[in-house]
Amino acid sequence: MADYINKFETVACNFKQPKDDLDWVNFALIYLIAFYNEHKNNSVFLDKTEDQITEKIFFWLKTDKKNIKLQKKMSFNSQPRSNNEDIEGYYDLKFESPLWQAGQKHFAIENKVLKDNPESYKEYIYKPIANSSRTYDDGGMFRFLSNKYAQGQNYGGMIAFIKAGNTKEIKNNLKNKIKELKIQDKGKYYGEPINRNFLDFKVHDFENSFQSNHKRIDGTEIQLIHLLFCFSEV
Repeated sequence: MADYINKFETVACNFKQPKDDLDWVNFALIYLIAFYNEHKNNSVFLDKTEDQITEKIFFWLKTDKKNIKLQKKMSFNSQPRSNNEDIEGYYDLKFESPLWQAGQKHFAIENKVLKDNPESYKEYIYKPIANSSRTYDDGGMFRFLSNKYAQGQNYGGMIAFIKAGNTKEIKNNLKNKIKELKIQDKGKYYGEPINRNFLDFKVHDFENSFQSNHKRIDGTEIQLIHLLFCFSEV
């Protein structure tokens, strides 16, 4: 995925009609990064939950006048939400369009509050469930790799909401954890990064970003886009 100048006016407003999966994903990512650039270091978000921050992003994408080009080409989420941004929604972000291969494609994003501790990294990546009362594993990336999310799609996205800590250190720690990823299923393994060099690739020249590509449980591949939105001063 190529880097772009991270300026909303010169990139988002002049972006040409998407032609393939990568173009559509890039088109959505431009606006997500633009949201962050407008709201970074905003202390209001420090008291918000994951779902509340997601709602803020959703309503900004849907209602801000600067996003008219995006609003004309894409819709957000395939299922109903409330019409009040202060009421908790049910889903994370999902971009789709009837123009994108006749509506058969979409770009789904899982959001997680990320803290600099082992449990939070597991929530973001993969969290094995040891409790015998539960019969499934979880984790943000796991949902894509196990085909719970984005089945049949080439791309998926993860957004980390960082409220405290050093973002650069958290990003490096997260990348190292992803390098170690290996999920066991019936004696076989999946989820390992296919090309670790991807972890050094930024998105649209956005510093707090990287990419990873993986084999899913069914043997297909998926490329995940990672954005880290820091709302603290550090």
